[in-house]
Amino acid sequence: MTQIGIAIVEHEKSFLVGLRSDHGPLAGYHEFPGGKQNPGEALSQTATRECLEETGVVVTAVRLMHRKSFQYDHDDLHLEFWLCKPNSCPDSQGLITPWQWITRDQLHTLNFPPANEDLLQKLMSLEISAIDSSSDSTD
Repeated sequence: MTQIGIAIVEHEKSFLVGLRSDHGPLAGYHEFPGGKQNPGEALSQTATRECLEETGVVVTAVRLMHRKSFQYDHDDLHLEFWLCKPNSCPDSQGLITPWQWITRDQLHTLNFPPANEDLLQKLMSLEISAIDSSSDSTD
């Protein structure tokens, strides 16, 4: 099972979201920054490393928000979604394409992979102020 760390980066009531390229698995879906775990790396470290590599934003993992195992046609995945905060005030113009800040109210208009469904429901149901302070949820 492939281990995946995903950064849920929240800043000023918006989330960092990108669009997967038209090539490869899950082409054309929206996504949060993340990727495969390196040997000896905690999944929180994977999430922060991948966020920097993909978006150019340095973040700190705050807490585990959600955990999910999911089987796609291309791979069996164990996903950990980590709430992350930017280490400095992020500049939208400095983001690497195709990343952008999306408000929570806009999340439901985007096409995320099926494995993200539970997490998206949590993000939509929580008050933004509660996202950082609520207890860990590891369904």
